[in-house]
Amino acid sequence: MRAPTPTASPEPRDLPLDPATLPDELRIYFADHCSGGVFFNPWQTTAKPGAADLLRWRASSNPWAAAKRHKPEAEVLGDAMQARDALPTSGRVTWLGHASTLVQIDDLTILIDPIFGKIGGLLPRAAAAPMSVAELPHVDAVLISHGHYDHLDASSLRALSKRFGPDLLFATPLGLSRSLPSRCKRRVELDWWQSIELNGASIHLVPAQHWHKRTFLDTNRALWGGWLVRGSGNAPRSVYHSGDTGYFGGFAAIRHVFADIDLAVLPIGAWEPRWFMKTQHMNPDDTVRALQDLGAGSLLAMHWGTFDLTDEPLDEGPRALQQALAQHGVTAERAHVLAHGGSVALRATTASTGL
Repeated sequence: MRAPTPTASPEPRDLPLDPATLPDELRIYFADHCSGGVFFNPWQTTAKPGAADLLRWRASSNPWAAAKRHKPEAEVLGDAMQARDALPTSGRVTWLGHASTLVQIDDLTILIDPIFGKIGGLLPRAAAAPMSVAELPHVDAVLISHGHYDHLDASSLRALSKRFGPDLLFATPLGLSRSLPSRCKRRVELDWWQSIELNGASIHLVPAQHWHKRTFLDTNRALWGGWLVRGSGNAPRSVYHSGDTGYFGGFAAIRHVFADIDLAVLPIGAWEPRWFMKTQHMNPDDTVRALQDLGAGSLLAMHWGTFDLTDEPLDEGPRALQQALAQHGVTAERAHVLAHGGSVALRATTASTGL
């Protein structure tokens, strides 16, 4: 029997904005960012550390070593779907661990950077996935922010394609769809500031300060970015997911184009040692500054507590975030630090389950 033909993918559209009308300090975030098939961040040389930097990090002592001997017990909800279902269908977001995020806005349900097992089948989880692929609600699209193995997980994408069939849409930055498993048939690639329409909502790819690598030969041969999902109507709900990024002026550019972001899903982990991570990963202080630059209503913390990737303890992010909020005069109510599987309603000040 022949496999069913997937529905045609939506066509990307360019943002109807003339860069010449932008403030001078924001124009660089709309500049060309590819040369000879290699992508780059036009506002700086590179976010990618060199091989010598990696060797220096691995050879250095970790000042957090004593603290990391204590292994925190991550909280994972046993009733994640029940907690999610208690929130309004008009807008709700569930954190599934690391950068994996389940977003529903009106009639659109999407997964961003899903990973349900080990990284690359090797690096174990410190917290179990709060939902299996079989337990997910119907998903319309999967969005991938970039090609690193903790964000583009082939086994999870194969499982999602098997569960939801050929009409499941996989959206990636330019050049990245070739890294998708072959069974992920319905694909679309976007450049920065391009969008697609799906189920009455719009999905936009926006800049991030990061880089790409999956093999020895493909460094920066695919683009990276964050995602902005916006509903329809006179007062549409919206969610921004940064993917991996260093702190950069692009947050102000995103705010210039997309005012009134309801929720910003931002990282609070994997930032040490600072000299190595600064250009590619934010620390919690950067994250609070990004929240302010974006003008978002609230923050959902991600990229912490699931995989042990860097020098700081797995549970350091929430502690450092509280300090950063106080230092920047941001009320704690604007920051949602959830258990794995916790959910938050858009335009709500309280989450269904937090820490």
